[in-house]
Amino acid sequence: MKNKVVAGILAILLGDLGIHKFYLGKIGWGIVYLLFCWTGIPAIVGLIEGITYLVTDEETFQVKYCGMPPSVAVKESAGEYDKIEDSHIDETPLDDMDVDDDNINMV
Repeated sequence: MKNKVVAGILAILLGDLGIHKFYLGKIGWGIVYLLFCWTGIPAIVGLIEGITYLVTDEETFQVKYCGMPPSVAVKESAGEYDKIEDSHIDETPLDDMDVDDDNINMV
């Protein structure tokens, strides 16, 4: 799973050399960018691609640019959210907490 922010920054800064294409595993396109880097066209295209990468949502980026099947991208993105949500859950029931009623009404 490739990071879309890394791909976007590489495309914006080094798009004329096609470094973002090599990062995404598109070796053929990376070589094409290298061959035509002297024209300036890959720099313009890289800038546009970098912005596109950064504004695309994570699931669409993984499916469209990294070649991941949609079902895998959905499962992996859902798995990440499950990990985040589980780490922030406090499983202590409210009934078991020691609350001193005298301290609540102190003002």
